Amino acid sequence: MPDINLTIDGKKLSVPAGTLIVEAAKTIGIEIPVFCYHHKLDPVGACRLCLVDFSPGPPRPQTACTTPVSEGMVVRTQSAMAVQARADILEFELANHPLDCPVCDKGGECPLQDFTFRHGYPTSRIDGPRLHFKKPIPLSDKIALDRERCVLCYRCTRYYDEVAWEQELTTDERGVQSFITSQFDRPLQSIFSGNIIDLCPVGALTSRVWRFESRPWDMSHSETICSRCSVGCSVTQWQRRGQLVRVTSRENDDIDEGWICDRGRFDYTDVNDPSRVRTPTIAGRKSTWADAINLVAARIKGKGAKLGISLAQDVTNEEAFLFRRLLDGPLKGAKVKMHGRTAIPAPADPTMRIKEIDDARVIIVVASDIENDVPIIDLRVKKAVSKRGAKLIVVYPEGVDLDRHPSTVHIRNAKGAAAAEVRKLASHELLKNPGGPVAILFGDGHGSEDMNELAAACGDLAEQVGGKEMPLYRATNERGALAAGVAGWDKLDGVEAILSWGPPPTAGIPRSAKFIAAWDHLPRQGYESAVVLPAATFAERQGSYTNVEGTVQFLRPPIPVQPPLKEGWEVLCELGAALGVRLDYPGIFPIQRELASKVPAFASLAQPPSPDPAPPPVLVGPAHP
Repeated sequence: MPDINLTIDGKKLSVPAGTLIVEAAKTIGIEIPVFCYHHKLDPVGACRLCLVDFSPGPPRPQTACTTPVSEGMVVRTQSAMAVQARADILEFELANHPLDCPVCDKGGECPLQDFTFRHGYPTSRIDGPRLHFKKPIPLSDKIALDRERCVLCYRCTRYYDEVAWEQELTTDERGVQSFITSQFDRPLQSIFSGNIIDLCPVGALTSRVWRFESRPWDMSHSETICSRCSVGCSVTQWQRRGQLVRVTSRENDDIDEGWICDRGRFDYTDVNDPSRVRTPTIAGRKSTWADAINLVAARIKGKGAKLGISLAQDVTNEEAFLFRRLLDGPLKGAKVKMHGRTAIPAPADPTMRIKEIDDARVIIVVASDIENDVPIIDLRVKKAVSKRGAKLIVVYPEGVDLDRHPSTVHIRNAKGAAAAEVRKLASHELLKNPGGPVAILFGDGHGSEDMNELAAACGDLAEQVGGKEMPLYRATNERGALAAGVAGWDKLDGVEAILSWGPPPTAGIPRSAKFIAAWDHLPRQGYESAVVLPAATFAERQGSYTNVEGTVQFLRPPIPVQPPLKEGWEVLCELGAALGVRLDYPGIFPIQRELASKVPAFASLAQPPSPDPAPPPVLVGPAHP
């Protein structure tokens, strides 16, 4: 389909057919202010702030967020009619808005503030009483609603309907009395609820975890990767005076599309826990790093299968590489159990990419409740179904989030029988003529499935229907740990010594363990007689993760490691020295270069991205009318 030629404010451009005027203007750096419009939601034209003047067309302002471009169109965003119309709309938007910018959490990064300054009248002609509501309304234990600030853009309700497939938010009353509320005044339950905070263009929806904590100009931030599951969403972590105070989403269309789950957004307060372990201890008494590491090395060296190691799910690729060196040497034969990992084996070939789900005509989800296992992939599947017309087949014993769609074909298999059901799918009506790519997403049924059999069944189905597979690993860096050869699946029963890296094993410390070494950032029950090494948190850790699709992503910690804390790679080097293994690296980059040269899956580590990404452009709007 040929591109459409048009002119915006005297600048000629060509854009694909169907492009909205507001998106076309972005391509040449022209700002058309919007509240209700969002590029990931369907246009609705509710706020009317994006009014422009164009011809051919009616002699009145039109909404740029609902009008697609046409051949020969001439758009004027700065005509007297358009400028006055936007200023009038802003005046109405502010008619009931409270003047509480000094205490509003949105202050400093608020589109309403910016648009009022750039597009609004300097004074208001409305001098009537303002609407008042009870405030704040606790929508959940993590989200507060200030109804007085709401401009009824409906981004939050549309997000729930279109993206999350949940009807937890709605609008009550009519006309000027309208307000946003939860369905039947029930608390929000969705694990994707926090995204409405980022979507809200004013300070109506705010985080109760971050509320009144700081201002944007009082924080520094780093663009990094979420550590809560294997998807590897792009996030921005904000720190103030050495504390992690906020986590927000950061758009990456290849992986997360700008959404994150509530685990990634709100589960960070342990970083600031006042009880954090910051110095090594031996049986509860403070120690030096050298004494603690030497004692650990002496008690775990040469133990073989009598040593158990509980491995953290968010171990970095660099830490996994160094740890493999220890397992190949003085810790050879040790039993290793990785936290939260699946029983899925390492992939033999490249697997399906997350973004490829968008183009799938049929999506098959097997042995996984993806809402909890890989949350943002759940949203990607919903998008493919509701907005791209994909057909959905679920093979799972219990009800899942995807059942909300009326066209979902849910095959409820008996536990352990998923492979048998998958082998029947080749003759399914939806797969006889799929009309395009087929995506096969499979988990391990949380240990209930024979993974060799299920993986073989999914592979056979992919060959029969021309599909692509995506194994759904759960642990944060499970795929990286598999590539490094450290993602153990051993039982720790009967070990005499145990090294617990991160939280204690899910089944608890084995009773047979006579020596316990813990490398953790929080004190835990059972550490009273242990050697405890303080660990850096996800907000302080350098390195990289490999996500569920095999993409290696770099971490940029917002908080520097403050002595006496040490980085993970540094502790492993010192432990290696105490065990008689030479791990002599001056920093993280030499480790990455060596890892890239020795393991093909980590080849991209040889070229890390710039630590200082280009800042987003700042648009300066027109003068007041």
